Amino acid sequence: MTLYFFERITEDDFIGPVIMAAPSEDEAWTLLAARERSERGALEALGWQIAQELAAIPARAAVIYPSHYRNAILR
Repeated sequence: MTLYFFERITEDDFIGPVIMAAPSEDEAWTLLAARERSERGALEALGWQIAQELAAIPARAAVIYPSHYRNAILR
C-alpha cells in the first residue's frame, strides 16, 4: 500500500494535501475521483496532481518534500 498525497494549486486557491492509501496510482486517482465526484481527466484539467508518493514510512525523522519541490530545486 502506498500513500498518495494529492494537491491542487491555482492562482487563487490551494487544496491539499488529500491523502489516499491505495495499491496503485490508478486506484488512488479512482479514490480521489469518487471523493470529488468527478472523472480523473477533469480533475487533472483542474490542476490536481500527485505531490508525493510514500511507499514506506522513513526509518528515522525526516522532512518529506512534495516531488514538485524537488523538481524545482533541481532546475
